[in-house]
Amino acid sequence: MKRPRLLVVDDEEYIRLALRKWFEGCGFDVDVADDGDVAVDLCRTKTYDAITMDLVMPRMNGSNAIEAIRAIHPHVPIVVLTGYQDRLSDLGSLGVSKILSKPLALHDLEQEIRSLLPATA
Repeated sequence: MKRPRLLVVDDEEYIRLALRKWFEGCGFDVDVADDGDVAVDLCRTKTYDAITMDLVMPRMNGSNAIEAIRAIHPHVPIVVLTGYQDRLSDLGSLGVSKILSKPLALHDLEQEIRSLLPATA
């Protein structure tokens, strides 16, 4: 069975490392990006089954990254993880799959991600 491929995008290193360790332990292949620019570059060369996206990051923020990724992979599930509830108004038109508030339990995040995966992943 194919391992699902996940891209974790967050500017906080400890969040990237925690999510990578958790999801790899759950059978995922995981790439990480520390901002939107890196995430978009990765999406130009790889296909992901799902993406987690922070909103507030240096260089390219999450909203701009989502817009650019949608131009490359229009149907990839994107789960926004944010501690900034006041910045959600511009996400409606971007077609995000889920919006989850930080902090959250890793098990709950895993369940949300798995619910979005194609049946073959």
